[in-house]
Amino acid sequence: MYPNPIYPKTFYRVSLTPNSVNGFVFWTRHAEPMLDFLSKLDQYGYTYYFLYTIVNYPRNIEPHSPSADKAIAVFSELSKQIGKSRVIWRYDPILYHLPDISESWHKENFVYLLNSLCHVTETVIVSLIDPYRKTLRRLGTPQDGLVYEVNEYTELLQWMVNISHKKGVRVQSCCESILSVSGSGINSGSCVNAGLMENLSGHRQSYAMHHQREGCLCHRSIDIGVNNTCCFGCQYCYATENFEKALQLYQAHQPHWTCIISP
Repeated sequence: MYPNPIYPKTFYRVSLTPNSVNGFVFWTRHAEPMLDFLSKLDQYGYTYYFLYTIVNYPRNIEPHSPSADKAIAVFSELSKQIGKSRVIWRYDPILYHLPDISESWHKENFVYLLNSLCHVTETVIVSLIDPYRKTLRRLGTPQDGLVYEVNEYTELLQWMVNISHKKGVRVQSCCESILSVSGSGINSGSCVNAGLMENLSGHRQSYAMHHQREGCLCHRSIDIGVNNTCCFGCQYCYATENFEKALQLYQAHQPHWTCIISP
């Protein structure tokens, strides 16, 4: 079961039996708890891949994320177990928070992460910070040093494409169709990718589009995750309205439930 994200008191039921599921796309920044269970997924014949976020922002922006070294180690182990085509690195959202997080900060940070991950992944997905109300409240406005203008990031993105290409890693954007025409050299792509799922499974997939927000190229899927249940506390997060509520829901969760939260 999973709740409607807009009307959380309304729940839906979806079958997760192998015959009912084309595949799973796991979004995470900490896959270590799943490593011991991947063989079970394989045993039941599920197809799956991971979208794995590692950005390594300072603690005032990512207060509880795993350290970069820890995240790289788990990412690498996951790739070793299931193959690098099934572990896609997400370096997003990219943000400038001047004067501390600047273009030069990202270049130094990205090189470190790229050198650590280029042998265990094939693709990095990027996006830019969006001025959601939650983001403006937590991180600030342009007057506070936040940069939201796309053209301010073009030089950095061009550099990222060039250095990633030299390392054999493809750069793809998420919900950023403007980047494909901005001169950055980045192509738009699908995070929920029926083509990748088809290649992994050997079975034809539906290429129906999701159209969940402007610029999204994801293929149709059902999101069984739940807002306000992540405790990492990232200040740019759009899925968590209240971090205290997220902690309460996390602590209340029972493994035998058929939903992340109590229906």
